[in-house]
Amino acid sequence: MQQYPDCAPNAVAGRNVTVVAGVSGTGKSTFALRYLANADLAVRFVFDPDPGEFNPRVGEFSDRLQLPAATDGYSLSLSLCQGWTIFDPHTLFPGRIETAFQFFCEWAWEMSLNIPGEKVIVVDEVWKHCSPHHIPPELAMITQSGRKRGVRLMVTTQEPNRLNSSLLNGVSEFVCFKLQGERALAIAESNGFNRAEVENLPALQFIARNCDSGGELRGAIKV
Repeated sequence: MQQYPDCAPNAVAGRNVTVVAGVSGTGKSTFALRYLANADLAVRFVFDPDPGEFNPRVGEFSDRLQLPAATDGYSLSLSLCQGWTIFDPHTLFPGRIETAFQFFCEWAWEMSLNIPGEKVIVVDEVWKHCSPHHIPPELAMITQSGRKRGVRLMVTTQEPNRLNSSLLNGVSEFVCFKLQGERALAIAESNGFNRAEVENLPALQFIARNCDSGGELRGAIKV
């Protein structure tokens, strides 16, 4: 997603997962939102089950982007025409978040077949919908074969150590804001980051690595 110096094309054709990790308040969510707003994408699929910080009546992404959420079959179909599918699952799947997540992944996968151009699915704290050693087959299709349909996965998390192992194996880009905790820092280190540097990053500053080429860049979010 980012442009890295001296980067060769991805060495592993199936890898299409971006992890954006950082403790609360360091900028990871803003990074994801700005990517969604500025990237040249045909459709942005966003799973949005959690209430917004400032308006709990709507989802977090819907609130921060000031865009209406899709809540039923009609609004899901309409959202494709607009290029923004922010799915609030609580109308179609009350009390069944896991079923809703599986539905959304499969729906995005199927829709992507007939939509040209690049697409992305964004999920916050995706580990909530997986176990350490198992992910839903609907998510596995995206992590393993999404590139065939031009759809990739972006996950944001405070705890990268809680991500499923097969998902971590599919990471093509890892973006680190400040991280804390032995386990989280160990995951960052295993992906080529300097542990001390990541632990001491100032708020809004990040380091991004292409996990295939080893290319790296540093940046800061301007507010």
